[in-house]
Amino acid sequence: MKYNTVSLSDKINENRTLLTFGALFVVFCAAFYAVTRWTPSSFAPLNNYTASALGFLLQALGMPPTLEGVVVSAGGFSVKIIDECSAIFVFILFISFVLAYPTSLKNKAIGLIFGIPSLFAVNALRLTIVFFAGLWRPDLFEYVHAYLWQTIMIILVFISCLAWLHYVVMVTTRNDPLAFLVRFAAFSSVLFLMWFYLDGAYVSMTGYMTEFLLNCMGYRIHLAPDPNIALYPSTFNLIAFTALILATQRPSVRAKGAKVKALAIGLTLMMLVEVIHGLYQVLADFGVGYALEIMYAAQIGNQYFLPFGLWLVFVYADVFKRAGMRVCPICGEEKVGIVEHIRAKHGAEALEDERVKAVLGGRRGAFGFKGKMHLKRIMKQIQRSSKLR
Repeated sequence: MKYNTVSLSDKINENRTLLTFGALFVVFCAAFYAVTRWTPSSFAPLNNYTASALGFLLQALGMPPTLEGVVVSAGGFSVKIIDECSAIFVFILFISFVLAYPTSLKNKAIGLIFGIPSLFAVNALRLTIVFFAGLWRPDLFEYVHAYLWQTIMIILVFISCLAWLHYVVMVTTRNDPLAFLVRFAAFSSVLFLMWFYLDGAYVSMTGYMTEFLLNCMGYRIHLAPDPNIALYPSTFNLIAFTALILATQRPSVRAKGAKVKALAIGLTLMMLVEVIHGLYQVLADFGVGYALEIMYAAQIGNQYFLPFGLWLVFVYADVFKRAGMRVCPICGEEKVGIVEHIRAKHGAEALEDERVKAVLGGRRGAFGFKGKMHLKRIMKQIQRSSKLR
């Protein structure tokens, strides 16, 4: 009975930690977004730095550029660096994650000091690829720009968070950063090709829903997809979220069909936010005062915050585990003190089970020589105390 009480207490503490993290993450994201929206001049230097970094890389690759503020030109092609090009919303996601995660200030400082410059460098490299795509294949520029603009940057945020957890916070994670990146690239590439045939139907469906709501509000208008647009980049958030869920390994064994459930709820929610975005876009055209702010918030939230945030909601427990957590080979429960758990619930004799020895053998490998000796002493003490009892 004592064991069950402790287990319930641990469960409550874990849920409280998760809820606290989620609340802080939302608060930080909302606060940073509000700052970017209400004081856009505060982040103007970031656009200039991004343009300079792009110019530097073009120069290094033998393409001397011309810089005029945030406009970069070379070889008869030019791009203008805006807020989204400078990956400001990607920075917001990463910074909010690090600040909200329950760890020491030292670990958070290390994450910010190394993570932000790394994301900046990767974003500059992304812009360089996009620039050459526009220079050499203008017909593919929008596809490359949109795909690398949103889908790839979201996964890079995740990889940065995962690497920080793995190498700095020292949290045991079920997904290796590099392996996850490979799986995500494979899934997102296939989904991107499929989306060529599904994008039009999706845009039409959300357009009908928006049109219905507008008609209910007294606005008699007809909405239809633009025939000159083959793909709507704003819908790529569906690709990013789906690829994140599919690339995540080992959903909870206690929640069968967890990925299907996550996709059903997440994709539906993002579709509804897209309808809200379309609704307030039309209302903004009609001069409704507050509509523009809601439209912009829905757009940015749907493209960046929702894919990453919803992924965290559905797979947090499966991806980020406390250090030392192991699955009991007898009952399947996840515990930090696996030896103590086995002794308390299954008896000291269960430590001789071959399945348990296999788990403990893998556990010892992570400790090194001193860790092995310490674990042996613990097991001897457990066996000695059980004999005395």
